Amino acid sequence: MKILGIIVEYNPFHSGHYWQINHSKKESHCDGVMVLMSGSITQRGDFALLNKWERTHLALTSGVDLVCELPFGYACQSAEAFAQGGIKIFNATGVVDVVSFGSEFGHLKPLANLAQTLVSEPDEFKTNLKEALTTGVSFAKARELAIRSFLGSEASDLLKTPNNILALEYLKALDKSHSKIRPMTVKRRGADYHSLIPAEFLSASGIRNILKAARIDPKSETTSLKSLENKLPYAINDLYLPFKNNYNPEGDKNFLNALRLQILSRDVGHLKNTPYVSEGLEHKIRDALKIAPTLDDCINAIISKRIPQSRVRRILANRLLELDKETLSSFQAESFLPYLRVLGFTEKGRAILKQIKANTELPIITNLKNSQFKLSPLQEKMLYYDCRATDLHNQFYENKYCYHQDYLRHPVQIPSKIIY
Repeated sequence: MKILGIIVEYNPFHSGHYWQINHSKKESHCDGVMVLMSGSITQRGDFALLNKWERTHLALTSGVDLVCELPFGYACQSAEAFAQGGIKIFNATGVVDVVSFGSEFGHLKPLANLAQTLVSEPDEFKTNLKEALTTGVSFAKARELAIRSFLGSEASDLLKTPNNILALEYLKALDKSHSKIRPMTVKRRGADYHSLIPAEFLSASGIRNILKAARIDPKSETTSLKSLENKLPYAINDLYLPFKNNYNPEGDKNFLNALRLQILSRDVGHLKNTPYVSEGLEHKIRDALKIAPTLDDCINAIISKRIPQSRVRRILANRLLELDKETLSSFQAESFLPYLRVLGFTEKGRAILKQIKANTELPIITNLKNSQFKLSPLQEKMLYYDCRATDLHNQFYENKYCYHQDYLRHPVQIPSKIIY
């Protein structure tokens, strides 16, 4: 069986994802689809709209065969760490033939050429980067300016949009690991990444806002949900009912209060040792937490020309889970092998799992109660953060309180007849 791999958020799964799966299968001639999905907290540092089992169910009924969790130690980090972690796991499975990723550009060769430059870092590029950083701009902007000076505006334009940037990180990770997996990119269709404007393919942000409006104001529920008609690859209620029944609109308030308690009751050193905190940012974060009435107000008080919102959100999420710089560095070490946490599968997905077991020593976790017999101390530590993220998602954003769901829930299983 030829396997297609995709690293995803699915927050929530939408028609753009459905199109990517089918187009990628057709172009790559792959038979099965395996995804690594962020768990309870996404790459931007936000808690996911639905819990990971509900998102797994939507994916499995929409064309995915095997869903595994991308550990928090990779999922809620920089684009580089996110991509490297996902590619490391795909490499370790020994069965993934092709990895597909979206991009605004949609053509592989120019992206691959730029990725090679970013990996090799020629002296002229490094000089340009240092000069750009002295102007006070963010690292992302400085890199874009350095590439413009070194390769021209066509290359630097590839660094201006989020999916292109993540595509470059996937290509860099494949290059650095000397991976045998073949990359392919598909051009992003429909609304832009964060767009709230209606389009053929709604963005995940747009869908989340529609669902929240319907949930918070029952009078507008019918009108809000009508805007989703024919926009999803499944019935609207397959998404809305789990959201309506489980989502707690006070989640951000709970998150903010937990951050206040944790950060303001401790010495500033704990915050300083959080990933992505530097240059005295810990003091700005503490000051914002003292007075901000909402989570968004807190974040807006911290961001600056050099500190984008996504970085701030990741800092707060990592601090909440008490992940420090040293531990994160150990997860990202080249020698560290993580694990494969199975969230759900179809019958074809079960066959993919058998292939993985026959091709690798990668620990495969389907039952956390037995995980202690399979994992090293560092792997157990990585798993701890996945479980902690799930517990906090449950406490803050779900109405049905159920502590330690990771130890109580089994992988979602979907009969093939539902899909095929």
